[in-house]
Amino acid sequence: MAKKIDNVVRPDHYKTSGKEVYQMMIDVWGKEKFIAFCEMNAFKYRMRMGKKNPIEEDLAKAEWYEKIAMEMLQE
Repeated sequence: MAKKIDNVVRPDHYKTSGKEVYQMMIDVWGKEKFIAFCEMNAFKYRMRMGKKNPIEEDLAKAEWYEKIAMEMLQE
């Protein structure tokens, strides 16, 4: 199940270059804007939970964005 969730949160099409897309976003727009992006995406996935994708997928995405934002805030 963890592998399935990882494929939902970090699919292979986001890993086609030397960096993942989220890492490139940090390079382009900076840490502060990326943290805000993560917070907004987490909110989006929680608000639509179970309406578009299975609840587990939306929850996994929301939690992933929240985790990344918290890690970056602690750096």
